[in-house]
Amino acid sequence: MSAAKTMKVGQFVDNKHVTMLRENYTEKRWKANSERLGKPDSLSVWYSLDELKQYIATAEEAGADGIRVYFGVYPSVFPENILLQDKQTIVFVATRQKSSETGKTENKDMYVSTPRGPEMVAFNFGLPCPPGCVGDPYKKSVCETVELQPANR
Repeated sequence: MSAAKTMKVGQFVDNKHVTMLRENYTEKRWKANSERLGKPDSLSVWYSLDELKQYIATAEEAGADGIRVYFGVYPSVFPENILLQDKQTIVFVATRQKSSETGKTENKDMYVSTPRGPEMVAFNFGLPCPPGCVGDPYKKSVCETVELQPANR
């Protein structure tokens, strides 16, 4: 019995692509969201590599073969962090590829057994921008340029 090959759909993109997506989002979603809220909505959410690696390792240990990113919004009353109230966010949910009864391949959200019952293998609470921004969040990112080295030398 051979293991099914996990579907791969992502790809690396260039600066032009990222700029297009960010500008479209700002114009077509963010401005209206911010006006409706009466305050700037989130433009991005930041996570450290260490915490993402830890989440991925946890998902892999649970048997995941993918991760779905859901868009979400914190509630208007959110005592856990009032700065997040009404702000957009993303939540990562581990998935496992399965074949349905009709033979269609689907990526299903994963649940694991816990003492409290089934729980998703999920991750949230990144640093939204705004308010967690350095510099002007409405301008293009200016980052230090790092030369990528080939993996095999």
